Amino acid sequence: MIAITFAFTDRLAAAAVCLVAAFLFDGIDGPVAKRLTGRSADDREIGANLDSLADVVSAGVALSVVFLAYGDFGAAYVPGALVLVAAATLRLAYFNVYGLDDQATAYTGLPTDLAIIIFVAVLLLDGPLDPHTFQVTLYVVVLGLAGLMVSPLRVPKFTGAAFYAIIVLAIVLGGAHLAQAID
Repeated sequence: MIAITFAFTDRLAAAAVCLVAAFLFDGIDGPVAKRLTGRSADDREIGANLDSLADVVSAGVALSVVFLAYGDFGAAYVPGALVLVAAATLRLAYFNVYGLDDQATAYTGLPTDLAIIIFVAVLLLDGPLDPHTFQVTLYVVVLGLAGLMVSPLRVPKFTGAAFYAIIVLAIVLGGAHLAQAID
């Protein structure tokens, strides 16, 4: 939600830092929940649904608002934002119904947390690319992320060293945006 506030106030690097924080918190909430004792099956189901709701907000709504902010909230960006929210919502609804058992090694469709990291990485092109090229690139990436989230693509479930590499990448991306935010 803080990323949305920063986007509305044109503090886009700060919004990107908040998106990275959302990614990091999404990575730890599951393991923390699994370690809690005394939870009923209903408690676990409610927690899983709340996790998906939080993911829709961070990977759907917040990404869309940041995307809209990069387009100065122009009408041309509304379709891309709506497609992104719809894709994140559909992807998470699919996940809530079909789930992922502990033995699974791959997700169906691009996980929303990886969409956040890709989006945040692309935001670093604002500056090195001229404004028009960046806006076109960002729009294409948003549509691509939306398509990948609802695709039948099998994306490996990152564990071990790969999981930690993604965490390090997220922290580096957050640091790069933080440097821009303080500049």
